[in-house]
Amino acid sequence: MAIEADPHIRSLRAGPFVWQPPVMDDIPLRPGSVHTLRGPRQVGKTTTVKKLIERLLQAGEKRVLYYSFDLETDNSAIPRIIQQAKAAADLGPGAWYLFLDEVTAIPEWQRGVKFAWDQGLIRDDLVLCTGSSARRMGTEQLPGRRGVGRDFLQLPISFRDFCSVVRSIDLPQTTTPVNAWTSPEGVAAAKRLNLQLAELNAALDVYMRVGGFPAALRDYASTGTVSYTTVGAVWAMIANEVRHARLDSTAALKLIERVGRSLGSPLSWTAAAQSMGVSSHHTAQAYVQALAESFALLVIHYWDLSGSFEPRRQRKIYFLDPLFADVHLAAVSGGRAASVDGMIEGLVASALFRSASEHLTQADPTIGSIGYWRSSNDREIDFVVDDPSAPGGGHRFPVEVKGDAATGIRAAVSSIKRTFKRGIVVTRTLLDLRDDVLILPAAVFLCGLPERTQRRLGML
Repeated sequence: MAIEADPHIRSLRAGPFVWQPPVMDDIPLRPGSVHTLRGPRQVGKTTTVKKLIERLLQAGEKRVLYYSFDLETDNSAIPRIIQQAKAAADLGPGAWYLFLDEVTAIPEWQRGVKFAWDQGLIRDDLVLCTGSSARRMGTEQLPGRRGVGRDFLQLPISFRDFCSVVRSIDLPQTTTPVNAWTSPEGVAAAKRLNLQLAELNAALDVYMRVGGFPAALRDYASTGTVSYTTVGAVWAMIANEVRHARLDSTAALKLIERVGRSLGSPLSWTAAAQSMGVSSHHTAQAYVQALAESFALLVIHYWDLSGSFEPRRQRKIYFLDPLFADVHLAAVSGGRAASVDGMIEGLVASALFRSASEHLTQADPTIGSIGYWRSSNDREIDFVVDDPSAPGGGHRFPVEVKGDAATGIRAAVSSIKRTFKRGIVVTRTLLDLRDDVLILPAAVFLCGLPERTQRRLGML
């Protein structure tokens, strides 16, 4: 088949490892649907699309169209190209499988899809649209024109997949949702994973340096480090999204540096603005939103025991992939690297987002299902996530990230018990499963969490 000569497929097969993103098995290839697949650039969405196409061709499907819209500028191109392809193929009636890659390159691309649907051109087909910006990928302009379509997310390789695919660590097949770790099954899973703690910790040290972008992992496999070219490509991706939002790339670079220094601590818009050298806290907020919408940053809001988020209070900001933390180091000499403790807390934030969140981005004003909490006497819980089954605490399950210091762990356990009754304290290496507040090594916790790929979109 011609698909076997495709450069993306050939590159995948020639690589040092083969990774099948979880989303590949979750996207239903059923006609009568308009799906979206989004995630940062350089994460392999095009390769995922072409693997899906290969799967269809192997099953004998002939009505398949792939088209990249990187060079298109008018949304009328969408119905035109679909119509021309169908006419040229001359295959008669039947459902088509249409893959519209990087469709967000076209302004108001939704109008082109809406027109094609209204004209009956795609109503009986499977349509998968991909894009790299949550803001530009919004589907709220397609009400009633998606059939049973859903929204899917592809992020860089998770730590769990890094361990199994890149480091060849034999992990249990089952995973544990965050609120299930305190169950007998969750405790048993923690014990099993802890038997491999030495291997997992060694992998965690590498993952914090390399992250999960496929290009970075190929660099690591061949040289043991990430090349300047790859880090530069990640920065170019960010800078492109910033310029598209009509913002300044230098200020964005300063923001990334500030986030790296603030990992684990709430950040005010005013403090961010001062670090960036911009005029107001509103401007700083716009930069954070642009980077969150391009899947570089994750924004965690304060959650109140009354059961609501409070977006006006200070928020905590993390990198969705460790490699984003290195961007300013490659671009500006003399920059300060993020602390190991901050990076681990960031990895926990990203893993919880992958596992628990129902939103594609947590940029204001979209509020996700992950928050942080602080008591009246300033005791902070790093993360509280949805848990309808949790006794007390407003249906939230707490996760606190600490080092291995006994004093800090005892204080965290006490805070969690007082308000939430049960929860998890993530440490560097310590394990204690004798209580309703579990103490888990970070590598064990990160390897045991599942990854969700379908998201319910918030309003952007």
